Amino acid sequence: MKRAQAKRVAAAYIKELQPLIHEPVLVHFFLLEKGIEPPKASNDESFNARLLSLDWWIRKIISKAIKDREAVAILNGMVSRGRQVYCSDTNVNYVKAKQLENLIIMDSKLCVSDEGDEIPMLKILQSSMANPENRRAELMVRMAGFEQYADSIGHVGMFYTITCPSKYHRFSGNALNENYSCTPRQGQDYLTTIWARIRAEFNREGFHPYGFRVAEPHQDGTPHWHMLLFMPRDHAAKITDIIRDYALREDGEEQGAQQHRFTVKEIVKEIMTKDGIKKVSATGYIAKYIAKNIGFDIGLDSEEDTASTSDVGDRVRSWASVWGIRQFQQIGGASVTVWRELRRLKDQEIEDPQIRAARDFCVANDWASFLDLMGGIDIKRLDRAIQLLKKNEIDTETGEIKMNRYGEVIEKIIGIATLITEMVTHTKKWVLVNKPSMEATRAPGAGRSPWSPINNCTEKLE
Repeated sequence: MKRAQAKRVAAAYIKELQPLIHEPVLVHFFLLEKGIEPPKASNDESFNARLLSLDWWIRKIISKAIKDREAVAILNGMVSRGRQVYCSDTNVNYVKAKQLENLIIMDSKLCVSDEGDEIPMLKILQSSMANPENRRAELMVRMAGFEQYADSIGHVGMFYTITCPSKYHRFSGNALNENYSCTPRQGQDYLTTIWARIRAEFNREGFHPYGFRVAEPHQDGTPHWHMLLFMPRDHAAKITDIIRDYALREDGEEQGAQQHRFTVKEIVKEIMTKDGIKKVSATGYIAKYIAKNIGFDIGLDSEEDTASTSDVGDRVRSWASVWGIRQFQQIGGASVTVWRELRRLKDQEIEDPQIRAARDFCVANDWASFLDLMGGIDIKRLDRAIQLLKKNEIDTETGEIKMNRYGEVIEKIIGIATLITEMVTHTKKWVLVNKPSMEATRAPGAGRSPWSPINNCTEKLE
């Protein structure tokens, strides 16, 4: 759907909604009828502001049109092994085109600080988690750190796979499944819901497993989860029973459920080979899934065995983009945002010994020591030694607290803090501006820089 068409539909929806806006039940049914999820908002006013926002509706309508297009392709059997694995060609091409469009836009931008620094936006993207190399490296540092921490305290690693009931799968083997009735987004929602129930059960039992989960698609786009979790050995059997129980509660008696809906493997750290005892890394069990789903070559793909994982990487990323699926998630442990903020302090003198030690661990990519310093895996996040430092953004001209377009207070991370020390990690204010054109740079008597944030600021850099 083109933006102009979405804009016309959005305007019509808003016109219909205006008389209903203060009737929550009627609003709920209106959104249900249109197939749009209710907006997430901090209060009723910002909730209603989104519902009356043309931009909010345009984004939702376009996103729904993309999902609907993919759902039709899946229903028609186009998305499968040997055809268009994981994601339809139409949406793979759409996502690639949008990414290219975004790169072209970013290539036209500069980040300019209040101290006169200028950095091309593409350079910033290259050094961020948007770069697959950086994303993979950080995920592996954290995963290996969890394993090192587990080894140091005698915990074991367990590798779990959970998939959806048969009604979420368009294909059963190579045949169409006549019972199919749920989209990949609904499949992800199913997995997220049962995991929330599993976590609640863990909390009731006092269990704190930690590690990572990877969401990846079956041939027809149906998601399944791989999880590498570490835990005390005497908790492993009970934790496994809890996960198995919830994974099989829905349609657990259907054919093949016991064999395919839930699998578990304990990570044996040493195996006997003809050459003697070989050490085994638990991280290796999930590393291939991380690499595949980011797009690195790890050999032939398990679903499309005539193509390498690097060749289908675009299809997996397109699948995640179309359905809004978070591919990787840390389970338990310390905050990676605190970790990243501490890395910003790599060149600074730090008096606080706790912050200095934490910073040194982060710069050295020592996630295990960082996790230990932050209190281990049993402590609640709010009780950890180092917290994020946040503040409300203030309008420098009016002195008032800044609000977003929906009337919500803008809170920004500015650093980290302990009980006795605060350290600011964001010392400069940055804005995103247009690069100067060649004509502007050659213009005589230009005076102020043509890419000054005062002249050409397009948006505030988050």
